[in-house]
Amino acid sequence: MSNWRRSLNEISRRLLLVAGAAALVLAGQMGAAQAQTDPAQTDKETLRAVSLLYRHGVISPKYAPPKNATEWPMGFSQLTAVGMRGMYDQGARLRKRYIEDLGLLSERYHRDEVYVRASNTDRALQSAQMMMLGMYPLGMGPDPSTYDPGLEAAPGADLAFTPVPIHAVGLENDAVMRPWTGTASCTRYRDFVKRLANTDLYETQGRKHEDFLRRVSAVMGVNEGKKAGTVLYLINEVYEPLSANQQHSLPLPDGISAEDMEQMSALADWNYHHQFLGRSVGRLTGGSFVAEVLKNFTRVRNGHPDARRLYLYSGHQRTMLGVDAALGIETARTSGPLFKGRVPPLASHYAFELHEVSKGDYAVRLKFVTDDGEQTIQVPGCSSGMCSLKTFASSVSDAIPRNWRQECGG
Repeated sequence: MSNWRRSLNEISRRLLLVAGAAALVLAGQMGAAQAQTDPAQTDKETLRAVSLLYRHGVISPKYAPPKNATEWPMGFSQLTAVGMRGMYDQGARLRKRYIEDLGLLSERYHRDEVYVRASNTDRALQSAQMMMLGMYPLGMGPDPSTYDPGLEAAPGADLAFTPVPIHAVGLENDAVMRPWTGTASCTRYRDFVKRLANTDLYETQGRKHEDFLRRVSAVMGVNEGKKAGTVLYLINEVYEPLSANQQHSLPLPDGISAEDMEQMSALADWNYHHQFLGRSVGRLTGGSFVAEVLKNFTRVRNGHPDARRLYLYSGHQRTMLGVDAALGIETARTSGPLFKGRVPPLASHYAFELHEVSKGDYAVRLKFVTDDGEQTIQVPGCSSGMCSLKTFASSVSDAIPRNWRQECGG
């Protein structure tokens, strides 16, 4: 073989070795970069606090319709066994995320880490109780021998648990969890929502679906003979008892099909959606909750002695819809036939996360979470999903009432 050919082969061999080494180095760098940007690892390093807003779990209906009533031994508006199991599982997921995966919280409950508040309704209080039992399950209670070496947990160590305090205020004064309810007497909002049934929008939409609305109302014996707009406004009184049957695998009455249920669901979502439109409505129905989140995170940033790492709020779909309106967000949960966006499903939640992205520099990220997954929601006024705390505070400032009772007009 000629000398030049040997030289060429040697050069090729060396180039291949260099290229291989470079590829290994590049692969290592890419692997390191991926490890550095792994969301779970990043969250573990930066997450400082979270405020969660839940819709309660599966419940029995709120009343018995005149026709086709179903027997509910636990009574009305109560978390059922299905709902209890679902909310327990939600608590177990919180334990995995915030205790096991991210290490935000201690293994056992500590009052200086966790604060729980619920709407002062049975279903919201029950949901909070079940979530806390899932988060701090049986066997995770205090060790009684700490106080007395001879003391045993009763009825046994495997059943020991720590009761987590769940806070609530009277419905008439709850601007945070149920400001939209009639009991809260926010006159300005109640006047707005009561007028809806008589608006051109509701009359037009009601007439569009009039035959359907009157048929399903007759099957249940609810709101018969009322104007089309009013029947649409009250569609939830028909839909919710039937939905409860579906959630518990009970039969639908004769005359109601699965397709009817889908149409009712869309109309019920449309109805709730239009009760929470615009920031002026949002100030009254969700602004106080947004203020609560901002207060929580400001305390954490400032190292306030009352600051907690987890704030959990157990509320309702309308609590979440009020926050939607206050923040001006569209979560686009699904595509409905009547509008883009559906009401948050049972047991779904918003997660407001506070991250320390660099020393003393804090940012807020908002997630919408359901059993099907999660999505990051960009708050209007913020340039990305991770919004500096200062920018977040500025973007929500016009959504927060200075004096909620005064703005309500009473």
